[in-house]
Amino acid sequence: IKMKFTSVLFTLGLTAGVIAEPTVQSRATPVERDLSTITGVLSGISDKVSALDSAIEAYKGGSVDPVQSASDNLVDAINSGTTKVKATDDLSAGDALGLTGPVSDLKDKIQTVIQHLTAKKSDIVKAKAGALTYNDLQDQKAAAQKLSDAIVSKVPKELDDIASGLASGISEAIGKGVDNFKDVA
Repeated sequence: IKMKFTSVLFTLGLTAGVIAEPTVQSRATPVERDLSTITGVLSGISDKVSALDSAIEAYKGGSVDPVQSASDNLVDAINSGTTKVKATDDLSAGDALGLTGPVSDLKDKIQTVIQHLTAKKSDIVKAKAGALTYNDLQDQKAAAQKLSDAIVSKVPKELDDIASGLASGISEAIGKGVDNFKDVA
């Protein structure tokens, strides 16, 4: 009986220890959620940029419908992302600095797409789609500028210049495409 009583006490002691132990839950702070929302937006846009690049690379002349569709999807993703970014709270300086890599990577990817598009210019013009491409690039640039403005508005004022310079690089990259197709608009 003594042994049973001891084992019951021991079991109760363990149970009480487990019950008394506080449950720790790790929840993202609002700023972490906001940073992850913005980086998620950039990642989604990056995926659409890749899809556009694939459509451009696959283009061999004729109908530009696949490129047009990929371009429309990109503009939709940018516009949707802008809405999400606007809904977030302001970022801390440390979190804002966490955007430099994703924004820079996206800018580099867009520059590559513009190079690939420019290389296909003669085929696009032969298909009588130069003006359409020019308009698509203008739509992309306008949407990218709105996204850039939304991101910069979430960054602390002391980092405005850095954020503006970095984010505007995306619009500038698209602007090169606009310039490349201006003569066929």
